[in-house]
Amino acid sequence: MTHLPEQLPAEPRRTRGGAGGAARGQDEPSWYRQKVKVPKRVWGSASYSPGAVAYHAQVTALGQRSDGCRAGVLTLAGYMGDSKRTAERYLAELSAPGPDGIPEMTTVRRTDRAGDGETAERRTRALDRGEHFAFVSVLAAKVMRHPLFVLYAALAYAVATRTPVTAAELGALLDVTERSARRMTDELETLGWITVHRRAGDHGRHEYEVHDHPLHLLVDEPLPPDTDGGSGADATGGSLASKEDPELTDVRTTQVGGSFRRRRDDRKWVGPSVDTAGNAASVPAALRGRVRPSARPAYAGPELTLSPRVWAALEPVADLLPGVTPFAQRRIAREIGAQLDSGIWPEAIRDQITRLRAWTPAEDIRDPGRWLLGAVLPVRTKCGMTSCHFGFVAHTGAPCKACAELRTGQTVPRPARPPRSAHPPHIGRPWHECTRCQRPARIPLPAGLCAACRPTA
Repeated sequence: MTHLPEQLPAEPRRTRGGAGGAARGQDEPSWYRQKVKVPKRVWGSASYSPGAVAYHAQVTALGQRSDGCRAGVLTLAGYMGDSKRTAERYLAELSAPGPDGIPEMTTVRRTDRAGDGETAERRTRALDRGEHFAFVSVLAAKVMRHPLFVLYAALAYAVATRTPVTAAELGALLDVTERSARRMTDELETLGWITVHRRAGDHGRHEYEVHDHPLHLLVDEPLPPDTDGGSGADATGGSLASKEDPELTDVRTTQVGGSFRRRRDDRKWVGPSVDTAGNAASVPAALRGRVRPSARPAYAGPELTLSPRVWAALEPVADLLPGVTPFAQRRIAREIGAQLDSGIWPEAIRDQITRLRAWTPAEDIRDPGRWLLGAVLPVRTKCGMTSCHFGFVAHTGAPCKACAELRTGQTVPRPARPPRSAHPPHIGRPWHECTRCQRPARIPLPAGLCAACRPTA
């Protein structure tokens, strides 16, 4: 048996070897044989991280003192071998409301008689009557890695309740793969905290024996990187290396100050020019990439043609069609075709275009395609008759009687055509004006009323 130095530190720091310096000595500290109850709701739930489980055991152990757990954050971090920031994160996780809304740890602030603040007292949540727990050693929480301590608590609970467990069940508890769970179990056995009797249980299962202290002392040797449960090696809680490894860099083929730079420089080094004029002839066509043309290629498809029935409806505005884009012409043709398929006669559409062309000043038709799609072709009628357009009969231009009957209570007489107001003082072309509110408009108003004054059906 390996002998330890005569004096042990008050609280050992967790090392890489796990149980290094954990063997029993002659002058053992008071907490060496101390054991605490860790509720199953803490170590058996996915709501708490392995580090929070270990800190729960440490705070519970310190809370058994006469004055309670009065250790500060920095002191707790030293006991557990972590940084202050890590300890604050785990303590905050325990202080947050749990799955049932009750935090696992509460903090009580105290002051002395002089009014000066004292170190806060931390208390863990008490066990309920009949609640399951794992009775584990405080030494295990101090010297083990946090995931190993959760596995240790689960095995202690399984041994106490005589519950057979499998590697798959342990992996689901630790949120790791089954292979990682076996590797962690082997690590606990190597450290001396458990003894595995392989294939000694029912149905060929392993039987575990949990110890309160390690059976032997291990030398702090670096462990091999763990890549069973992830893509990166275990860097002892830290990030992966961000610096270049000189052994992986081929200095013979790396240019000094070459094209791979980590920051901007003064561009003193410039690579030699490369002649790529013959690449097009040497590279096969199947291996060449697509090259974006410098300008949009001209349209090489079939020319736009209008059917006879659509052309018959657009005859009154044939002089405006050269100024309409092909895209707008296609939309106009589709709109006229849809109206013809719905039962509207081509003469009705042509009369509507002729009438609105006569009502609209030529200077107001700045975009013929937009004018045809927005003001001419849409059928705006309230009576539902296909021969009524904007409240006028298609062939005669007379007011629609059906629309007139819908406008009950109208006192202003309706003229035979939309009125044309005089030139406004600020614009040099004629405007249209509402007969009720005298609001100006650029387009002819059906029945002489704007949209706000026109009654709804």
